[in-house]
Amino acid sequence: MKNKKSAGIVALVIFLMITAFFMDSFLVFQNLIYDRFYESEDPVSQEIVIVGIDDLSYEKIGRWPYSRTMQSQIFENILRDKPAALGIDILYDSKTETQDDQKLIDTLKEQPVVCGSILVGGKEQWGYLSDDSYIAPFGELKEQVSTGYINASLRPEDNGVVRKAVLSKIFDAEWHRSFAGAVYEKSLRHQDPDLADALSFPAKALYIDYAGKPTAFENVSAYLVYEGMIPDGFFEDKIVLFGPYSLGMQDEYLTPVNKDEKMFGVEIHANIIQNIINGSFKEDLPGWVDLMLILLAALLVFFVSRRAKPLAALLINATMVGAFLLMGKLLYSQGMVFQVIYPILTIFVLYIITIIYNYLEQMIERKRITGIFGKYVAPQIVNKILAKGEESLKLGGDRKYISVLFVDIRGFTPLSEKATPEEVVGILNEYLDLCAKAIFHNGGTLDKFIGDAAMAFYNAPLDLADHALCAVKSAWEMKQGAQLLVKGLEEKYGRAVQFGIGINSG
Repeated sequence: MKNKKSAGIVALVIFLMITAFFMDSFLVFQNLIYDRFYESEDPVSQEIVIVGIDDLSYEKIGRWPYSRTMQSQIFENILRDKPAALGIDILYDSKTETQDDQKLIDTLKEQPVVCGSILVGGKEQWGYLSDDSYIAPFGELKEQVSTGYINASLRPEDNGVVRKAVLSKIFDAEWHRSFAGAVYEKSLRHQDPDLADALSFPAKALYIDYAGKPTAFENVSAYLVYEGMIPDGFFEDKIVLFGPYSLGMQDEYLTPVNKDEKMFGVEIHANIIQNIINGSFKEDLPGWVDLMLILLAALLVFFVSRRAKPLAALLINATMVGAFLLMGKLLYSQGMVFQVIYPILTIFVLYIITIIYNYLEQMIERKRITGIFGKYVAPQIVNKILAKGEESLKLGGDRKYISVLFVDIRGFTPLSEKATPEEVVGILNEYLDLCAKAIFHNGGTLDKFIGDAAMAFYNAPLDLADHALCAVKSAWEMKQGAQLLVKGLEEKYGRAVQFGIGINSG
């Protein structure tokens, strides 16, 4: 591409990509790249166990919700082993039978227990704005347990896939911790109260580094726990999560690790807790770094488009795409998420524009050169000029050995005096067309028409092997073609003419 035009195109593409970056326009494609290339399974933590309200529990105990007395029995059997923490992914926002509720309170009080809560943001509907609401365990229970919000971090641009976790947030002018964060704090307090007191979580969305696919964490049926069929000490010093583990309870979500099988909410909490333990959350790179990489990609394509041939440019651009993907992988392994889609799109868009621009430029140049030389030289010579470029023709001329052919129509002057103007033009057109075809057919260059004469030369502007022979061949074709023309002109006009041809090499 020409410097000024190509620089303008590059600047425009950079502007569009930066705008798209700030608007998250291609976040869906960004997520697809990370799901396909970067997400991988890791060993799940043996410190975390899930007690699931599963299909076996449905079959043996019945449909949820169980009585709170029955739930208390399950929790007693777990707490008897002295776990590091028990996270109950259930919302106890209302009371039931007084005796059952009291049994639940007595079981959970003064224990390392966290119950679920929900933060419901106000929204506008029919012109009215509803207030924020905090749905927490009912009053007496809330006083005995810790709470953490169980809201799944679902963003519209993620298409229903849970990718991020927010470990703490200000809601209704108060700080709240997520369910997973509160459970981890309880478990940490079990090990070291001082560390638990100093614990803090960032109030921003972090990418969850999923350890495995659904059902990867160790899990046992709530029914088996209820019946006391789990070995003594099984839950000791472990983080135990209790929650829905059956499709019937509608608490499952899509995750990056598997788009075909949903993961239960309690498993997502388990993954978040493992991320907290391992410090394996992923964070976005600073925005200015992404912008610099977009700029770098554009400049590299600009440089390549000016220096490399089309095939080489394709290979180099493909290599750059691979390099950016590898960079994204390396950064991901270091806990940083690089918006790799934007440099890749920059490379792709600029490469396509370069191809289109160069194609149009070549078409215009071809048309221009053909317009200049097509009337004077044979098509094959025009093609050679197009292939080598107009610069192959030396400015100011070139001294070389060539052959020159002159041809004129003998007896044309007396003929033109007797024929009508239309007849004269017709005769000239037919004879001169024959001359031009014979010249072009043998690689000659038509220099000029001079009335009823024509001049051509061979071995210029491009080299022509056996140029003298080519000139003679042209003359022979003119002579042979003239015989047919003579016969046709006699029949058409009642008159005939002959060619006079001369050739010289020097």
